Amino acid sequence: MPDSLIRPIGFGRTPYFIAALSVPVMDEGEIDFNQFAEDLERTAGYGVEPAVLMDTYQVNHCTKEQQVRGLEVTREVMNGRPFTAGVYIEDEIEEDGVEVIIRAYQKKIELFEQTYGASPIIFQTEGLKDTDASTVIHVYNELAKASRGGLKAFELSPVFAPNGWMFPEESLIEIMAGDKWIGTKHSSLNPSMEWVLLQKMNQIGKRLFTGNDYDFASMIFNGSDALLGIATFIPDKFRELSDALRDGDKKRYFELATGMEFLGRVAFQPPVPAYKHGAAMVKKMRGWYTTDHLLPNNPFVRDDAHREELRAALQYLEVV
Repeated sequence: MPDSLIRPIGFGRTPYFIAALSVPVMDEGEIDFNQFAEDLERTAGYGVEPAVLMDTYQVNHCTKEQQVRGLEVTREVMNGRPFTAGVYIEDEIEEDGVEVIIRAYQKKIELFEQTYGASPIIFQTEGLKDTDASTVIHVYNELAKASRGGLKAFELSPVFAPNGWMFPEESLIEIMAGDKWIGTKHSSLNPSMEWVLLQKMNQIGKRLFTGNDYDFASMIFNGSDALLGIATFIPDKFRELSDALRDGDKKRYFELATGMEFLGRVAFQPPVPAYKHGAAMVKKMRGWYTTDHLLPNNPFVRDDAHREELRAALQYLEVV
């Protein structure tokens, strides 16, 4: 392997950061789209691209109306600025079959790109879990035909959501060779697995967006970009981290990395899906949300002790 692919890239680069946005939930259990709009503008203002309809958005607990409204608000707020949107099809599949899955993906990709101006990222589907590599490659090659380009794949561990799975064999790299794909988000919380994938993505000239909320700073230091749930907790600190890496400020970079990754480990402790409640808790502490509720049918809640653990991690970062 060429030395350039295993040597840390380090300082002097500007990583590309995307934050998977959470949703503020009112006492009545509905999404407060006014606060959501403020969160979008705040995130973009820090130079971090927002991603909506992700697992952080609680997309698997949303109504279709809440998904559509989220896209409408995002289109209005971003006003031509880039944003990512998750192509989630679990609530679109009404019968079995590979061609049904392909059509569901293609329909949403076309809608997101043409109607909302979004950059799609492809959620995995339970319909392909444990499927052979050739079928997975076929589905992803076919769904890409509906896109104008700039797609991102999404490799999601089942610890985050039941529709997640690891791509079989070398299928992800073969998919990424297609010209419609710019890269993939990888969320396994396994840094060794992610490090190997980063080398393979480097070899084919595609981007890896780390989804490792525990060890993202080391991945970024070694050339990864990022699409993270933890980034919606602290988009301001991600801007600072980016600036420190760009400017070669070693002391500040590693100081920030330590505090930010510690917050990630607190927020994403088991059960991992409860990090969405942690996001709401943090945003209430920061004065960004008026409540820290979840959507009514989301069972993954944190307790008051966890709230205080989050507060301590935020105090280390000097944001509360």
